[in-house]
Amino acid sequence: MVENRYRREDECESVFRRMETIFNANTPENHPVVFSTDEHFKAGMSILAVCAKMYPEIRIYAFQLMSNHIHFVVGGDRLRIQEFFAYFVERLNKYFEGRLDFSLFKLKLFPVEDLTYLRNAIVYVNRNGFVVNNNVTPFSYPWGSSPYFFQPLAGRYVQLTGKSIGNASLRALMHTKASDKFYYLKMVDGFVSPLEFLHIETAESIFRDAKQYFYLISRKVESYSDVAKSIGEAIYYNDNDMYMAAMKISTESYNCRDPKILPAAEKIELARRLYFDYNASEKQLQRLISIDANLLKAIL
Repeated sequence: MVENRYRREDECESVFRRMETIFNANTPENHPVVFSTDEHFKAGMSILAVCAKMYPEIRIYAFQLMSNHIHFVVGGDRLRIQEFFAYFVERLNKYFEGRLDFSLFKLKLFPVEDLTYLRNAIVYVNRNGFVVNNNVTPFSYPWGSSPYFFQPLAGRYVQLTGKSIGNASLRALMHTKASDKFYYLKMVDGFVSPLEFLHIETAESIFRDAKQYFYLISRKVESYSDVAKSIGEAIYYNDNDMYMAAMKISTESYNCRDPKILPAAEKIELARRLYFDYNASEKQLQRLISIDANLLKAIL
């Protein structure tokens, strides 16, 4: 078993070394809302799919559309990625008929230097919608790549139910004849399936197996903070994730698995770490480690 683990790790490293330059990319998270309805999200998904097909040298390994910003793990030449994204924004602007200001909707690119960071970046991107939406899991947020990782039935669903977008729908969406040749792209649930352009097999192959991916996306909370800091984002955890972080710190630093029963001095130190390193809110700290509200205000 151990030998197999090392062999698979070597195979993953080999895949990573053969990949082109990879970037963890995002637009500013403080941008005004772009996608405010399901209809807008569906249009954004389809426009992104067509743009990705028009720039075949750009390889998208993971992505998520959020209401006001976008995340990518993307491979290729830096300049071509920026050209691809500029074209995507241009098409979005056409779709919204110039009603939105996209002047600050810029893509920031952060080079991925090693396999560990690539794994964490993919997990971070695929988990982003779940962090802010209590009605989804890291495997069900619809506006991105997360529902497709290690989900073979998703591919079968596209094959069995997907219908071609067709030229008329393409032109209405893209406002150009240049995309006519992609009439065959398969639609599911009202938008072009990400499997039509997502390089998911390569993305999956940088994980040893589905079990490792599941562990990283559901358990390794501290890696999300590291990725967020590296791209200049503020990350916010739900109560389950925050409690996992609190319990981990409490166990490792104070040899106590239950942060609620820590002595006062250690509880204050823990509260400060969660507040400054994990963006814990005062309400979360009160709920998760049972610390007095007045004391919190004094120490923070």
